Amino acid sequence: MSNTPVFQWNRRMFLRGAGGAVLALPLLPSLLSPREAKAQAAQRPKCFVHFRTPHGAIFGENMWPVDSALTQSLRYADHDVRRGDLAATTNASGDAVISRVLTAKSSVLTPTLVSKMNILRGLDFPLYMGHNFGAALGYYDFDKQRPGSPRATIDQVMAYSPAFYPSVASVRKRSVAIAASGTSSGSWGYSTPGVRSSGVASSSISGTESSLALFDTLLAGTSSPGTARAPVVDKVLESYRRLRNGNGRLSAEDRLRLDQHIDAVAELQRRLETTSAGCEVPPRPTTDNLSLRNSGSFAGDPAKNVEYFRLINEVLAVAMNCGVCRIATFSIDENNQNLTFTLRAPQGEDWHNNVVHPATVAGANQDLVVQFNQVFFSQVFLDLVSRFERFSNGAGGTLLDDSLLAWGQENGNTPHFSFSVPVVTAGSAGGALKTGSYCDYRNITRKVSGDSSTGSEGNFLWSGLLYNQWLGTALQAMGIPKSEWSEPDHPGYGWKASYQSTYEYFFTNQGFTSAQAYPASMWQKTGELLPFLAP
Repeated sequence: MSNTPVFQWNRRMFLRGAGGAVLALPLLPSLLSPREAKAQAAQRPKCFVHFRTPHGAIFGENMWPVDSALTQSLRYADHDVRRGDLAATTNASGDAVISRVLTAKSSVLTPTLVSKMNILRGLDFPLYMGHNFGAALGYYDFDKQRPGSPRATIDQVMAYSPAFYPSVASVRKRSVAIAASGTSSGSWGYSTPGVRSSGVASSSISGTESSLALFDTLLAGTSSPGTARAPVVDKVLESYRRLRNGNGRLSAEDRLRLDQHIDAVAELQRRLETTSAGCEVPPRPTTDNLSLRNSGSFAGDPAKNVEYFRLINEVLAVAMNCGVCRIATFSIDENNQNLTFTLRAPQGEDWHNNVVHPATVAGANQDLVVQFNQVFFSQVFLDLVSRFERFSNGAGGTLLDDSLLAWGQENGNTPHFSFSVPVVTAGSAGGALKTGSYCDYRNITRKVSGDSSTGSEGNFLWSGLLYNQWLGTALQAMGIPKSEWSEPDHPGYGWKASYQSTYEYFFTNQGFTSAQAYPASMWQKTGELLPFLAP
């Protein structure tokens, strides 16, 4: 065996151990040559993860901080937009509270983590959306139909950009879509992957639901059937110790990063009950989150609903830290995944018809909608965010700092409606975005009209900025050149749709038109970073 414990191949670092065992490592900048270090500092790899949850329908007072948190204003496009520093208070239970939905244990939602988040209010789809799978990522499929002018979702624009993946030599998969079988993944690519001129594919990309399948795709390889193998962490332990304790060039920051990676690989190995883990080729794990979902007690058990996603998060965090995939999307569907994060099982369309729609009036149904989203935020979204935060990036920050994790929703604060569709983010994408803000982009002089379906919450609808600008902001944050995605009729990303005449009354009932709510001057801003997010 070579006396050199670490070797590089295709810009990747590996730890060499007994019997030829090899474990992929995160980048350790202190071991790079000056030329390599300079190149790495100029552009560290970024990761993008997006979660989409169904329905929306969260009352504004339950989703957002109080208006008094907004302490700054700026004239932008045709109206004033506002922001305030994002902050959490501690309640009597010791939880950190930004809003009723954005609440988590204070040990998880720490001040440091809050400072790395943004919550964005007042982003509107440019047409009445109804039910949809892909709108949160830019595929405006009104009532789940093919859009009049379809666009690939931004994750697929990123996945095939040479700016995002200059080389795919060590990439197992450009992107993964986590979604239940029998439903759309919510992610659409081009008919010829990566070729914009080929047009958008007729079907969404295939999804993966199984944590075991995800492990197989990203972290596993081939092994001899029936051959028992020692854990990879054990096999490279001697090399790990020589590197950690005997290499004078290894900085304290890289030593911490190395320790974190070894610990995370060991944790994954234990949890999956396999004989090895990490990026080395292991025997195939025998446990899977689908076995949990298929158990009779899964529906109506919030703890099991959460664990179903944590098993995925655990694999995904290690894979992204390892660099074998840097883009993932989650499409959450209560029916096909048979979960609601509450004690009430989905029971087919029961959740949609008898919980979400009546939730437009305060009461038990709105409370269930709040619980669904609060449990998701605190125990699924923040679980992955926290895993990213625990990995050092080798440059004084964390994997989260070099990433953008976002949570989007199907609709705004009333079912089917497209006003104030929430966006919650974590990470600055390598410093591309300023964080720590609650931003409110609503035009509070343009209140729009609800109807008989919107209940009391229909009194709290305003138009705002265009969701297309958020799509362009995310693409810019990931370093994708505008030449790869800007539109001929506006500088941002996505279909320049207009409101269907059937729903124009939302605006005319209040004395103006949809064209006045979303004027040409606003469309011309879509190529800019959203207000308050520029570093």
